[in-house]
Amino acid sequence: MAKKLSIRLEAIASMVKEGSYLADVGSDHALLPISLIQRGKISYAQAIDNKAGPFMRMKGNVDDNGLSSRIRCSLSDGLDDLSSEIDTLALCGMGGLLTCEILEKHPEKLDAIRYIICDPHRDLVAVRKRVCALGYFIDDEIIVKENKIYYFLIRFAKGNVAVPYSGNDLYFGPILRKKRDPLYLEWLEEIRKKVGAQFDKNLSPEKKESYQRLYRAIRDEIKGTLGK
Repeated sequence: MAKKLSIRLEAIASMVKEGSYLADVGSDHALLPISLIQRGKISYAQAIDNKAGPFMRMKGNVDDNGLSSRIRCSLSDGLDDLSSEIDTLALCGMGGLLTCEILEKHPEKLDAIRYIICDPHRDLVAVRKRVCALGYFIDDEIIVKENKIYYFLIRFAKGNVAVPYSGNDLYFGPILRKKRDPLYLEWLEEIRKKVGAQFDKNLSPEKKESYQRLYRAIRDEIKGTLGK
């Protein structure tokens, strides 16, 4: 029986296309590929980690589940040892800038990659912009909340977007803006309050103007959500 995943990992698993050949970069315990194979959603995967401790945990978990013939475990950095059969990448549980650096280090290894799934903890604007610059568009986005933390899951697909993304698309997420999920509105209200609280602080004129612009953008986005 497939191991129950966390809310975040369950959402990531839902974004993996059936029959994909997945590489889970920074796999740690390899929970994602193990669960997907046990469910029959995928048949093979590669689990990658660049630290000895997590790699040993990952390999032990794969062996304990009898999946050593179906999950290749790699002690390597990023995409350095990526199998040529891989068509989907998952880069989860890491910062956004690191996600970008891993992908940009080996652009030639992205030729066969149809989908890239990530949940950047920071720098979402940079991730949306830089991954798209590698020849992808934002195919799907999911927002989940676990232990009071909001997670933003993004699936990129190979190809170019028909209409360039606006600044608000890159900040808020073009698909999230269309879906208008209740959790998205909850997040908007929360960040509106946090940004508004900055006005009471002793800010430089430039910093104050920056926060005011952001506050107006969030306010307008909330109005757009409520008006749908």
